[in-house]
Amino acid sequence: MQRFYERVPSDRRLAMRHNLETPIRLRLRGEELGERKLKSENLSQRGVFFRTDLPLDKGATVDVLLEMPEEVTGVPTAQWLCTGHIVRIVPSESPARVTGFAVQFDFYEVSRYDRPGWPMRVGLRGPVLPTMER
Repeated sequence: MQRFYERVPSDRRLAMRHNLETPIRLRLRGEELGERKLKSENLSQRGVFFRTDLPLDKGATVDVLLEMPEEVTGVPTAQWLCTGHIVRIVPSESPARVTGFAVQFDFYEVSRYDRPGWPMRVGLRGPVLPTMER
């Protein structure tokens, strides 16, 4: 008789990973490095994997702005502003490649607006949304 834990796959991720290359905008929380435009290698509702030359450490808090595809969520494409932390670092295998980082989303906000942007004022962390004229 096979035990339950022997039937559970060894990959314990809670959300299905999609090998999608989608543009992301990344900021390191609490740093003045500015925004980096990158591309994801894979994406899920709970996180993203990307490569960059930024010096990120495990546990570092990041903000990620991306367009979450319908293939991932099952609902129409929307802009997601996510705050998360680095959970895994994959060192580059050659000098020509950059380091890979896995981010687990801690929380996110969903926007249906076309172009949210980063706020420029101190103390604000969400996207700047267009104002509605009446």
